[in-house]
Amino acid sequence: MSHSDFPAPVRLAIPSWLGIVFTALIVAGTAGFLSGILGPHPLRAWQAYLVNFLFWTGLSLGAVLVVAVLNLTGAKWGRPLKRLAEAFGAFLPASFLFFWVLYFGRMELFPWIHHPVPARQVWLNVPFLFARNGAGLFCLTLVSLAMIYYSLKADRQWRADIPGGVEKNPSLKPWNTSWSRQQALSPVFAIAYSFILSLMAFDLVMSLDARWYSTLLAGYFFVGCFYTGVVALSLLSLFTAGAEGFQGHVIPRHFHDLGKLILAFCLFTGYLFYAQFLTIWYGNLPEETRYVILRVKTTPWEPLAWVTLFMIFLIPFFVLLSKRIKTKRLPMILLSLMIMAGMWLEKFILVAPSLWKQGTVPLGATEAFITAGYLGVVGLCLTMFLKRVPLLPVSDPLFRLGESEKEERLNP
Repeated sequence: MSHSDFPAPVRLAIPSWLGIVFTALIVAGTAGFLSGILGPHPLRAWQAYLVNFLFWTGLSLGAVLVVAVLNLTGAKWGRPLKRLAEAFGAFLPASFLFFWVLYFGRMELFPWIHHPVPARQVWLNVPFLFARNGAGLFCLTLVSLAMIYYSLKADRQWRADIPGGVEKNPSLKPWNTSWSRQQALSPVFAIAYSFILSLMAFDLVMSLDARWYSTLLAGYFFVGCFYTGVVALSLLSLFTAGAEGFQGHVIPRHFHDLGKLILAFCLFTGYLFYAQFLTIWYGNLPEETRYVILRVKTTPWEPLAWVTLFMIFLIPFFVLLSKRIKTKRLPMILLSLMIMAGMWLEKFILVAPSLWKQGTVPLGATEAFITAGYLGVVGLCLTMFLKRVPLLPVSDPLFRLGESEKEERLNP
């Protein structure tokens, strides 16, 4: 397929009311958070803020990792969805700023500040914790944005007018340099992703119960974030599949492939959970078992833990065994929403029982408002990105190769 065969770039048409809705969610979330931290139970607002930070940051990084994985594996099937996955990177600068807000809630969130653990004071101290996590998030955000920048730059170069036509000037292909840089940045991002999210798991989850430790938590955490990112990409692609720019490019086969990927990481996340649970069970060490027993055997957390298990593993597993359901729009939207709600609850169960010592589950208006605020920011970042960039990555050689193969199948 030649350069001239590609249509003019098409951007996503986003209704103006959607921006108003997301802005209203941000205002409501900000008001709910401020009233929470200034109210009688500031801990509840801070832990809800931390849960949402972990969930939405992990989701966005997981979606950008999809781009890196597509580049690393040379996969052609997902190229039409590449720009949707890149859109989640637009939230990462905001996420980096949101991380520093946690500094003001440190006295509520980190018990080891009030009750230091002597053996871990070198690691668990406020300056070092925020310095290492801040630096890690900054580097990861920088690599993400660089990868997205070169993807968009290559598209601009591909669309540029080259005198005499690109076919007559084969040496004038500046987008090849941008593609090479994307390929070089992809493994860097993948390695940094696993390292930085492991650090976040240790510092922002495990340290909340400073006497508990698990070497498996890091892998479970960053794989779970990738699982959430794939589900979020599936949900976004289902909502935007009818867009003008996707006509003839995003087809039921893409949803079937995304469904298979969701099933695979549903199983992998479930496996890592079981591996961690089994290790703690047969080790039967008090410093390990207390963390699990609190969540799966005690009131009020036990029912919530079982509901979460069904939402993120058991129901998706049995539903996605069906080949047919993977291509059905409404069932997959509902399933994706359920999995995302389940993964939010999973982050909530990782965080809240370590901090909340009252006899009720702290789920209510405070949590709803703060979650809505984060949703508003993510939604606004996505819409601002997608309405300014072409939906299809036409400069991507794997996209062009896939389109050429599709044309050959249709016109043998």
